[in-house]
Amino acid sequence: MGCLKFIIKVIIVVLAIIGFKSLGGWDWVVTHWHFFEKPTQEELIEKSRDVADFSKIPEEYEISKSTNILGYRAVVAEHEATGQKLAVVNENKTIKLSADDFKNNQLEKKINAINEKLSYQYIHVENFKITKQGTMKAMGQSVPFARFKADVTNLPVKEIEGLISVVKDKNGKNKILVAANQGDKYSQIISEQFFKMVQSGDEKS
Repeated sequence: MGCLKFIIKVIIVVLAIIGFKSLGGWDWVVTHWHFFEKPTQEELIEKSRDVADFSKIPEEYEISKSTNILGYRAVVAEHEATGQKLAVVNENKTIKLSADDFKNNQLEKKINAINEKLSYQYIHVENFKITKQGTMKAMGQSVPFARFKADVTNLPVKEIEGLISVVKDKNGKNKILVAANQGDKYSQIISEQFFKMVQSGDEKS
C-alpha cells in the first residue's frame, strides 16, 4: 500500500478517536483530498489561525491538513521523520471534553462511549485503554494529558499509541489535542515538543 494512502488512513484513525462519528472513512477522503494541490506551509499556518497559531512549531513538523470535516474544524500535523500524527480540534456540540474529564475516570468513559458509536464503521478503534496520565505544556499553560493504547480495525497498523489532551484558548474555548502513531513508534517527546509550541490562535469569541 502506498505511503500516502497509509498516512491518510492513520489521520482518519486519529480523528476518529476524538469523535468524528460521521467521517465516512476512505471514500470521503478520496472525494475531498486534493492530491496535487498542496498549499505551502505558510498558507496552511495562516489558514489554521482560527484553530491555533502554529507559526512557532519546529521545522521537523509539517502541517498536512487544515480543514472542516462535517462540522469539525481540525488541523493535522505530521512529524516528518517518524510519521507521528498530531491534531488540534475545535470543540463543538458533539465533541466536548474538559480538564475535569481527566479526573475520576471520566475521560476513558467518554471515549469508550464514542468508540461504541463508531463501531459500525469500517475503520474504527477498539480496546481503548488509558495507560498513564500527567501534565504537559500547550498554549503557555500546564494542561492534563492521558496516554492511551488502542487496537485499530481494517488497517495495516493493528495497534496505536498516543495521547489526548484539552487546553483552553485565550477566549476560554476548549481545544482537543491528539497525537498517535504505530504502537512501537509513538514518542511522547515528539508530542510534547510540538504542543508546547502551539499558541492560541485568532478564533473569535
